[in-house]
Amino acid sequence: MPSFKYSAHNSIGMKVSGSVNAPSENAAMAELRMKGFTQISLSQGGGFFADLDAKLRKGTSKTKVSLSELAIVSRQLSTLVNAGVNVLEAVSDVAVMVQNAYFSSVLLKIAEDVRGGANFSDSLAKYPKIFDNTFVSMIAVGEKSGKLAKVLADLATHIENSVKLRRKIKAAASYPMFVGIFFVIVFCGIVFILIPKFEDMFASFGAALPWPTQVVIDVSHFIIGRMPYIIGFCILLYIAFRIWTKNPEGLRQWHKLYFKVPRFSPIYTKMVFANFFQTLSTLIKSGVDIVSSIQIASNTVNNTYLRSILEKIRTAIVGGSFFSTEMDKFELFPKMVVRMTAVGEKTGQMEDMFLKITDYYQDEVDAAVASISAIIEPVLIVGLGFMVGICVIALYLPIFNMANAMVNQNV
Repeated sequence: MPSFKYSAHNSIGMKVSGSVNAPSENAAMAELRMKGFTQISLSQGGGFFADLDAKLRKGTSKTKVSLSELAIVSRQLSTLVNAGVNVLEAVSDVAVMVQNAYFSSVLLKIAEDVRGGANFSDSLAKYPKIFDNTFVSMIAVGEKSGKLAKVLADLATHIENSVKLRRKIKAAASYPMFVGIFFVIVFCGIVFILIPKFEDMFASFGAALPWPTQVVIDVSHFIIGRMPYIIGFCILLYIAFRIWTKNPEGLRQWHKLYFKVPRFSPIYTKMVFANFFQTLSTLIKSGVDIVSSIQIASNTVNNTYLRSILEKIRTAIVGGSFFSTEMDKFELFPKMVVRMTAVGEKTGQMEDMFLKITDYYQDEVDAAVASISAIIEPVLIVGLGFMVGICVIALYLPIFNMANAMVNQNV
């Protein structure tokens, strides 16, 4: 961690100097101000290793905040506020502890805004790339209701669950992705390197090739000879796809297909609903009304087709309809979810029902994520084995025939 030399005046006006370790200059300044120092001047110090650390940090600095970092900060803020620390001091304390220099500077700016009299939620809203609408809205509710510590704890849990879900998906997809990339590499090696070399060797024999060998060679010729056209077609196809999906209706139709793909659409549907109902239950639990909760939670859904359905449902609810009644009009929502929501509306326990739906979908997602590898891995491995087996048989068959012919001649 970098070391900063400082000179300042303490609370009784005496000039003091020394050094302080902090992740950034802003964090060092905040730490000194918390000690009551004024008229502070800073300079980076600490010798060769501190300068080297500063250069390394500068070369690896980032202007992004991960969900994991946001979850940690939310949990730390919740703990401090719950212990009776005011928001200004809590944000300042956490800013000093954050290792991400960019995030630390943002938190210090938020602390300055709060010190100037701004609401915590309004200060957060200035950084939408870090604190999304869900985060800001829940903080605003927490400020109004006086339950900021509880809201921060709910947010931390919500973000931690989102991080866990993403990690599960990445872990499940990593091995199939590796096998898929390996499949492509092997295919290209066979087509562009192995087959042409064997073809040159077979040409020196001057004998007729078995039909499996000739088929494999012809396929290699076809791919190599038309590679410019194949690449051009792929580029044109990609450009056409980009143009189509840039149109809102085209993107909506494309996202609609996500729910139509056999075998994989149920997995995708469970993942989307797990995220949506988790956000919805967190918002309802924090005191946000159902209409606002649906609007905010739908913004966390990347699928524009589902988002358009949720907007229709929200509009109908504003007009006096029930959430369960409107969901029942769309086949996308399972009957079980509709019935559970209806029970929650009748009993006034919407929060509990959404939590149960969330737990159900999280269990379903765990099972679905585990099944991704079970579905993809065998297909890729069998496909890879089939391709390699066909090529080995086709390329070595002429060699075996030639060896048999030589044996027969010697006999």
